[in-house]
Parts: sequence; structure tokens; C-alpha cells
Amino acid sequence: MSYRDVSLVLGSSLCRTILELLEKSERPLTPLEISKETKIARSNVSTKLGDLNRFKLVVCVNPDRRKWRFYKLTTKGKIVLKEVRRIK
Repeated sequence: MSYRDVSLVLGSSLCRTILELLEKSERPLTPLEISKETKIARSNVSTKLGDLNRFKLVVCVNPDRRKWRFYKLTTKGKIVLKEVRRIK
């Protein structure tokens, strides 16, 4: 874990919300499901998922699909989320 990862999540309430939602979920979620749950536009959710994926905080479990991609929290994402909670 690096504090670069932590600062990404601290700097965006949407990033934190997505990570927390994925942590609570029993299965991977789609951007649409996350959007409905958070009441945030799907385009914004998709953009943040892309950022979180690049930082390896979430992973797309079916990256070969253009539609209906599912995302889950990574071990690194869990560690970063724990650190964010400790700081805030």
C-alpha cells in the first residue's frame, strides 16, 4: 500500500463510497448497480471504477466484456480502505 492510493480515496468521496459498497457486497457489482445504490450517475461511477482499477484497488472480473462488467474489491483495496478509515 502506498499513500498515493490512500490519497486517491481520501480525495474522492465517490471512490470511498464505491469501495465501501463493494466491501459490503457478497458478489461483484456492475457500474449500474453501484449507480443505483449510490444515486450517482453511472458515467461518474464508471470513471471512478476505471481510476480504482488502474490503482489496483478494484478488479474487473470479466474484462473481456464491453457491457455488464462486474467489479470486486481487491486485497489492496481492503487495506487502503482500512487505512482511510483510520485516518478519517
